[in-house]
Amino acid sequence: MLSESAGFINRCLLTVVLLLTAFVSGAQTLTLYSFPPPHPYKWYSPHSLLVSTVRNYYSKTGDVPRRILGHMVIELRKDTAVFLTGMVSDEISGMKKLLLKEKIGLGVLFKLVKGHLEETSQVQSELKMRTELSKAAFISFKISDSAYHYLLAFIDSFKQRGYDSLYNGLNMPRAGKGSGCTAFGISLLELISAMLPEYNDKWAVHINIPEKLIGSTATNKKVNIGRIFFSFRWATSSEPYRKLLLYEPYLICDWVNELWKSGYGKVGSRYYFTQMGLAKGVVIDCSQNLPVLPMFTQ
Repeated sequence: MLSESAGFINRCLLTVVLLLTAFVSGAQTLTLYSFPPPHPYKWYSPHSLLVSTVRNYYSKTGDVPRRILGHMVIELRKDTAVFLTGMVSDEISGMKKLLLKEKIGLGVLFKLVKGHLEETSQVQSELKMRTELSKAAFISFKISDSAYHYLLAFIDSFKQRGYDSLYNGLNMPRAGKGSGCTAFGISLLELISAMLPEYNDKWAVHINIPEKLIGSTATNKKVNIGRIFFSFRWATSSEPYRKLLLYEPYLICDWVNELWKSGYGKVGSRYYFTQMGLAKGVVIDCSQNLPVLPMFTQ
């Protein structure tokens, strides 16, 4: 009798495992992997931003590739098919020239430069290394089959339009007005209605850049780096400024790690907690979300 009961239980467990395997193998996911910079950027003032930028610029990164601004890698996965990409600048080393020689000041935050989308083969090894060393965090969104193909079509169209060659700028990838690595990831969330106000609050920097600190090569307006160093506040509403909305890889990593501290193992959490190597991640179910039209904006 006991052996029959044990056999029945084993058959039930096997059935559950097979069902779960079938469910997982048929699932599609969009995953945002966030690589933090060597040190957090301090956005308290122009002065603190400059100091933290210089610190990151000269930091050694040890075993992982140098990403002085941090980075975001996008993964689209369906069954065994895995597609990886990430928006990068072709001129990251030119930042020093823009600040010291061309003297565009904080105009560097809005400067449109050449870029490209990385290929799967270009990021696989770094992604594996960073997750094994806990030098990344990630957010995985369960998506529908239609959303999966819609995002692949967007990335393909993004390249065909030449938008992938436009890095930074206004960080409006769907409008073809430049895109950083995180802005590109956010645009994918927008396209599947997965972008929540919480992400905008927790992941992004919202500041008013004083116009007096924004130089330009087009107008030959120069801003000496010393002027930034001795600026200890952002613009008030009574002075000319330009708004900056920037999604920060460090803030995204911090958000994921804080969720682990506050919600891991607790009943009722709306997040499913997971790990890849030593890297922490959360899973969010967006499989019922419908794709957003239009794919590109004006």
